[in-house]
Amino acid sequence: MGLLDEYNFPFCVTAHAFNHDKTQVAVCPNSNEVHIYQRSGTQWTLGHVLAEHDLRVTSIDWAPRTNRLVTCSQDKNAYVWTQDATGTWRPTLVHLRIQRAATQAKWSPQENKFAVASGDKCVAVCYFGEDNDWWVSKHIKRPIASTVLCVAWHPNNVLLACGGTDMKARVLSAFIKGVDEKPVASAWGERLPFNTLCGEFAAPSGGWIHGVAFSPDGESVAFVSHDSSLTVATPASGDVVSVRAPGLPFVTLAWPAADTIVTAGHDCSPMVYTRDGASWRLVKRLGEDDRSRRSATASPSSGNSAFNLFRQMDSRNQPARPGSAADGGSLRSIHQNTITEMHRDPTSDADISTSGLDGKLAQWSIRA
Repeated sequence: MGLLDEYNFPFCVTAHAFNHDKTQVAVCPNSNEVHIYQRSGTQWTLGHVLAEHDLRVTSIDWAPRTNRLVTCSQDKNAYVWTQDATGTWRPTLVHLRIQRAATQAKWSPQENKFAVASGDKCVAVCYFGEDNDWWVSKHIKRPIASTVLCVAWHPNNVLLACGGTDMKARVLSAFIKGVDEKPVASAWGERLPFNTLCGEFAAPSGGWIHGVAFSPDGESVAFVSHDSSLTVATPASGDVVSVRAPGLPFVTLAWPAADTIVTAGHDCSPMVYTRDGASWRLVKRLGEDDRSRRSATASPSSGNSAFNLFRQMDSRNQPARPGSAADGGSLRSIHQNTITEMHRDPTSDADISTSGLDGKLAQWSIRA
């Protein structure tokens, strides 16, 4: 359980997505562009720059089987990108019909539709309209009352979880007639017409919902909120369990295995939670052991240690506690700034990737 690989980009990374075999990665350098890098040995080389958006790209998702990218932006648009025979990426505009920024985009498990969260108090569920030969959308609106920050698909390709600034996480139906097959009845419901509310859960202390994820079997949903908490809801049993973290708020999470949830955010370290009976407990902060081993084998840093400590307090707003820095004011974690996004590897039950404002892209194993 720990770090598999890392790479430092010369810019902060606000979004990322790998292709199916992890030989390419698409990243957003906090701008209106998407950069696609190709792995070359242990390095990444820039291969393509996608520059169709006008404002900052907020989310990227790469469909592993169809090899299509979907991107969305503060410019209120989303594009589906496909690669032609020459290797050039071609954009197709999505008819979102929103009047505020798009905040996150996610492909469904079957990759025949995707969801786009927005500041327009709705989620656009997008699918390819054969009649018009382009991507069209239907809006999930009720009972969303504010900006939607995050979305996640249920394994059945129909249910959709979302959360946002109205401090509620919800599970709703995104069933599209003519696109989806009728889902099997579950604890979330039996009849699931579009926009059916299947569950609604509040943040423990009223924080914004930054990330949501379904369990691998789809029986539970988890979300992280700005009150530094992780909440897991299971409708079959009626259990709603919240765990308050000892540090700064989370902004993203992944549920890679039935008994394991990984969260990350402003504390800079991915945190692994495991199921303990009916509750969840924190068992490990990923990367801190790797960082400590590097620091132990590295040469001593030059300069005054007291100066480094106060520099850390000033630049990172860190408390002046002994041993809080691994070397020269650096944090003990691999990431040195907020982790902005985490992805679960769809080809593995145990691997995740993280990117952050420090420009690092890291891949992790959570196997015990």
